[in-house]
Amino acid sequence: MQALLSPSLTVYLFFLERHLTDPSAERGLVNALRLTLTKEFEEGRCYEGQMGEDLAARLQTRRAHDTLVIRLDLTLSGEHPVSDWARLSQVWEETFARQDGEASVPSPWGVTLLYHALLPRGVTPQTLPPPLELSSNWATHLEATPYGWLFVLGRDNQTLPSGASRRVNRYLLLIPAERAEKVMQVFLEPLTQGLVRIELYYQKAIYHALQQSLAGQALGCATLSLRQSMSQAVSTPDFSNLYHEFRELEEISKLLMTVLNQKAHAEMLLQSLRVNQRNFEEALKEMQFHPAIYESERSRLTRHAEQLANDLHYTETMLQSAYAFQEMQRGIENNRLQRASVMLGIAAALPAGITIFNSFLDIWALILEGSGWSLPPIELRMGIGALVGVSWPLATYWAIERRREMVPVDLPGRAEFRPGAGQHVVGQRVKVPSQEEERCVKSLTV
Repeated sequence: MQALLSPSLTVYLFFLERHLTDPSAERGLVNALRLTLTKEFEEGRCYEGQMGEDLAARLQTRRAHDTLVIRLDLTLSGEHPVSDWARLSQVWEETFARQDGEASVPSPWGVTLLYHALLPRGVTPQTLPPPLELSSNWATHLEATPYGWLFVLGRDNQTLPSGASRRVNRYLLLIPAERAEKVMQVFLEPLTQGLVRIELYYQKAIYHALQQSLAGQALGCATLSLRQSMSQAVSTPDFSNLYHEFRELEEISKLLMTVLNQKAHAEMLLQSLRVNQRNFEEALKEMQFHPAIYESERSRLTRHAEQLANDLHYTETMLQSAYAFQEMQRGIENNRLQRASVMLGIAAALPAGITIFNSFLDIWALILEGSGWSLPPIELRMGIGALVGVSWPLATYWAIERRREMVPVDLPGRAEFRPGAGQHVVGQRVKVPSQEEERCVKSLTV
């Protein structure tokens, strides 16, 4: 039976640092495997231990931006049959089950398992028995890469007790013995390049891509609610009566805030997805590692990003319609307040005019007292009083209108006023739209 040299299982665990309550997230694995701290540096730690005569364990940690990466190597020394990979898999599953069951330790959001071994000279994958319960034709699915023959054992999502999803990738890599030193030195051993960097950004990109459907659905529901509320509000035949529907306008404002919140979340998600996708592609290019299994994932990530960008574009169109609607409503409210101020001015000027004229008559009576002059008849005095009482409010109204024409209207709420589809700036005043323009505004929400 053909044997393998140093069959190993390398496991990469990815944790979000902001979810870690204990800075030593690897403590559970270290205790379960009885490892000893051998090296500690600024970016992480290194532990080593021996499990039996032929099984060695090594654990390394490293911080990469907002992610804590834990790498565990389980290695069998010497020659071993293909079936011994199952032994390594059992050790890992038992160890991880104890670690993952502790409530004090957060679960990793991404896990990558790599089964790898060296092929002795003269041994080819076709001469090996199926490993890890694979089918008999497993060798026909191997893909040749600069670092050996690669096989995808599985990629699936696990649902955590919290309801979150965890991505688990499992690979098999058979390394020719003549390339072993280079592959280990460049591709497998470093914690800053090679497979760990590729999987880090791939896992992060997939993590954000899996949230795209949820973010797009939430954004679409909020946008649809805003669209329906606007359609109901603009269905009134007379825009001048909009200010009577305070509840509808308040509902539109609340929905607009919800859409803006969902839009901000989707934009941050899209930005993170594109950044990690770009880093993932750069890591592949740096290693000159372009297997078909990753090329198909690149296309999938691109589709997720494009779909989210299209959702944001549609949302932006709806927001522009909402802004135009609100600006038009502010113009209507401003005109209504101006009319109310004019009426209040007239109401205040009318008694003021009568009071002033009566005071004038009293002064006139005092001046004429003791002289040969007499006051005008009561009818004449009442006529002059009425004339002054009417003239004074008319003069006040004319002064207010004159002032309103000279001072530009300041629409509150936005830093820079841009006429929407329902308003036009004429000189320095806001023009309330005509019926034809109202129909154009209504069409924006259809």
